[in-house]
Amino acid sequence: MTQFLKKSYFVLSSIYIALIAFLCVIFSFIKYYYYEIYKSKIDIFIFSAKDDNIQALFKIILNDYPIFTILILALFCALICIYINIKILKLKFKKYRLKPLMLIFSNLLLILIYVLALRGPFKHVAINVQNYSFSQFEVLNDIMLNPLMAFAWAHKQFKEENKFSFIDTNKAKILEEELFPLFKTSAKNEIAKNAKASIYINLMESFGLNLLEFSDKKHNFLGALDKHFKEDFVFTRFLSSANGTINSFAHLFFLSPFGNISTSSFQKQHLDFTPMQIYKKAGYKVIFIYAGNGSWQNIKNYLNILGIDEIIDENDLIKEYPKAAQTENGYGVADEFMYRKIYEILEKNPTNTLIISLSISNHPPYKIPTNELPILNDIPKALLDKLPYKKDKQENIIKAYIYANNEFGKFLSKVKQSSFKDSIIIAATGDHRVRDLSIDYNTQKALAFGVPFYLYIPKKLQNNIYYDKDRIGSHKDIFPTLYDLSLSEVKYLSLGGRNLLAKINDERLEFGFNEVVWIDKYGIYPKGSNKGYFYENNESLKDNNKDFKLDTYHKNFYENYKNLNYYQLAKRLKLTNE
Repeated sequence: MTQFLKKSYFVLSSIYIALIAFLCVIFSFIKYYYYEIYKSKIDIFIFSAKDDNIQALFKIILNDYPIFTILILALFCALICIYINIKILKLKFKKYRLKPLMLIFSNLLLILIYVLALRGPFKHVAINVQNYSFSQFEVLNDIMLNPLMAFAWAHKQFKEENKFSFIDTNKAKILEEELFPLFKTSAKNEIAKNAKASIYINLMESFGLNLLEFSDKKHNFLGALDKHFKEDFVFTRFLSSANGTINSFAHLFFLSPFGNISTSSFQKQHLDFTPMQIYKKAGYKVIFIYAGNGSWQNIKNYLNILGIDEIIDENDLIKEYPKAAQTENGYGVADEFMYRKIYEILEKNPTNTLIISLSISNHPPYKIPTNELPILNDIPKALLDKLPYKKDKQENIIKAYIYANNEFGKFLSKVKQSSFKDSIIIAATGDHRVRDLSIDYNTQKALAFGVPFYLYIPKKLQNNIYYDKDRIGSHKDIFPTLYDLSLSEVKYLSLGGRNLLAKINDERLEFGFNEVVWIDKYGIYPKGSNKGYFYENNESLKDNNKDFKLDTYHKNFYENYKNLNYYQLAKRLKLTNE
């Protein structure tokens, strides 16, 4: 029996090693030739072959590439690996008899070393599809990547993309009549025509209302931002469009309900009617600044396709501010360096510039710089109860939240004392909830997915302002609000968005939409529920768990909105028969 197992292991391990060696060599050549053609790592386009003439494609491969030489080399490497494996297995070692505890310890240690060798240090993020860039030279990022891993990422994306579906044009027209027209034109604004103010919109990591609700006079979780929340326009009955960063980013800046568009087969296709395109057509320079890595969700490459003028990521920030490297947490550098760069850009470009930023400091693993933060002597017990972790982690979560808000607040204070304070409009919101906090579905069906929407508008740029801080809204309303404030009579894709600082002229648009819940002034409507829920009061997103029956419009709204949203994206991607 022992001899049988030994021989079986010889055979099976040799087959396994030979197969891995063969695939590694084959994929290394695929990576090389793929980069030669597409100038990128292996991505989802590799699966486009399924739609081509396979026979013709095979002929091209045979004629243009040394396919037989590659196969011979791969087989040779596989045989070499089999030979080495057998040689190792035949080595004779001196036998040691270990005590059971020592044997268990030795094996656990070996497993730990093996995991570390595969993954790398635990304090850093393992290389993944969101974070594989380490150099400003894209060629290095792409050619250094493991081709098998890149292929696996592409295959996962390919499977996800197959879920993309959309309604036909006739159904879409019916939904537009029932819900709202997809396109709108911004208001006539003579002030905006003359001012050409710069716009800065900040998408803040995990800036959720579910933690902000605990902020009060005694417990300041906003830090330096608290002052500006009291001075400027803030909406807190407001939802993020999605519950993940890339999904919210795609909704907000690409107007795409398909969150993976930047890594999909559409990643090299220009997309019309993005907010960036609207501002570029109006003569604006568009800049994207990210405290994280530009390879995240292929965002740097995709934004280039969409015509962004300048893209700055953590590599650029570290190069310009060497101290930023000390704050790197695996996902990016501290927000303060991002705000420092944004301020410098605005000093040089006080007008005609759109800046989009994405912060990172409020993302685990939390690595908070030693800046002075508001002292919290007494954290509310109700908040701690929602954080089912040890004390150190609870404090890190709260400190990261405060740090992120505090740095943005300090940036705003600096702007308001600057020479360009009257020529800049600043908007900020959260990408999603604070995920570490548990959800009480008896009172937080909407609040758990809420984020604030903040606006700084200089007096001289305020035009016919109507402000109701308790007005319902969501991410879909941010750019329609900014268009009315900064542009004049431009056509844009609204998706049900409207100017939150203008009087109500269409009740159908008075709603907020998130991928798991939607709201209007009457109540809260969780996805998949046949009931609506009353608010606790008219100033909060909290509910009292008291339900009411839905009419046909409210019962069908979620699916109708989702269908219309996917239709508009399919139309912009030229997938419809129009």
